[in-house]
Amino acid sequence: MREDYMIRIHTVQNVEGQKQTLDMTSRAALEGDERDYTITYLDEDGDLRGSTTRLHVEDGRCITISRDGSFESHMVLEQNVRHMSQHQTPFGAFMLGVSALQVQSDMKQSGGTLRFRYCTDVDMVPLGEISFDISLTRLEQTGAPAFPQ
Repeated sequence: MREDYMIRIHTVQNVEGQKQTLDMTSRAALEGDERDYTITYLDEDGDLRGSTTRLHVEDGRCITISRDGSFESHMVLEQNVRHMSQHQTPFGAFMLGVSALQVQSDMKQSGGTLRFRYCTDVDMVPLGEISFDISLTRLEQTGAPAFPQ
């Protein structure tokens, strides 16, 4: 995997009335084309540290998020469709309902943006809303050296 991109992720979580903002920057790989692509990166901070995350975008509107590591999960985000997702944590497994409220993709080989917002529930009881604002920039454009091949 060639990590030729810098990924910047801004996340806002509003869960059970408590708002939390998280920002992360890491190196990432981008494979595919403008409508069907995969972003892969290593979480370097917080509870997810050491986990590998893959965001697969289909047709610019459906996102599959897979995470391997201490907190394993697999979620499908499709606008106006509720999906069930399995989450594995060091504290145990649980099922979470997820429904995408917005999916906006503008990705090219040079980089771009992916924005999405979804709500979560447990047993049909609303839990909260989470939004991601992701930008990808080629490392050559940031001035940072690219990884060796």
